[in-house]
Amino acid sequence: MNHFLPLATLMDMIQLLAIDLDDTLLTEDLDISMKNRKAVRAAEAAGVTVLLASGRTLFSMRRYGRELDMWRRSGYMIANNGATVISTSTEEVVLEKPLEPALGMQVWEIVQGHGLTMQYYGEGDIYVSGPSEYTERDCLLTGQRWHQVDSFAASLTIPRTKFVIPGEPEVLPAVEKDLKNSLGERANIFTSKPYFLEVLRADADKGTALAYVAKELGIESGEVMAIGDSMNDFGMLSWAGIGVAMSNAQDKIKEIADYVTNFSHEDHGVAEAIERFIPEAFAFSDRS
Repeated sequence: MNHFLPLATLMDMIQLLAIDLDDTLLTEDLDISMKNRKAVRAAEAAGVTVLLASGRTLFSMRRYGRELDMWRRSGYMIANNGATVISTSTEEVVLEKPLEPALGMQVWEIVQGHGLTMQYYGEGDIYVSGPSEYTERDCLLTGQRWHQVDSFAASLTIPRTKFVIPGEPEVLPAVEKDLKNSLGERANIFTSKPYFLEVLRADADKGTALAYVAKELGIESGEVMAIGDSMNDFGMLSWAGIGVAMSNAQDKIKEIADYVTNFSHEDHGVAEAIERFIPEAFAFSDRS
């Protein structure tokens, strides 16, 4: 459990709400349900600052910011699994934690040893060492385009925000083990989806990004709630006063959560969490 006060007490203290996108706020069709949308706006109407925290790039998060009327208002958005923090009032990056080129090269050498591809991201583009069916899936999920880089190693001399290794779910655990053995505490390594293994700077994750935002807003961790489903949400659910796991979350995320929703991302689980832990939003929310 993440808190030292009873949940009933914390429920009256929430000032900041961080919500993951894929498999949390979004349905399988990559939409925000009307009930979730109403609940998010109800929380904001009740005085809670709401932010989106995703492994997606800013490019693929913009749509959801528009749907929730988050742009051009005071606030923040967490992208690239915490390696990037954006101001929603200006759409400018206010914090970025890129990987050192030498580290990227080491990752690439290990990935090559497993016969897999690797990719990094630009504004609307995915740059890859070679084609992969999972890169194609990434494009479908995010609306980005992929481009093969012929001299991939040479392109790693520039610091990159994050690397993704796409591959079969049964293959990636061995790659993850090798990367962790080789890089130790110099990188943050995790699976965001069963077929995506991600490598970020050691101090870059959703938890450290959320702590940065909370500090900027003068909010303590005990006044924060975070909702997620996957290992890339581990940091923010651990750091927040109330960590909420979706019913469809990975088991390790459920184990560290303070609450597991009864409803999944397909059935408005975010709205359930908001109604349970932000009582002030009840009057605005409609789950009937």
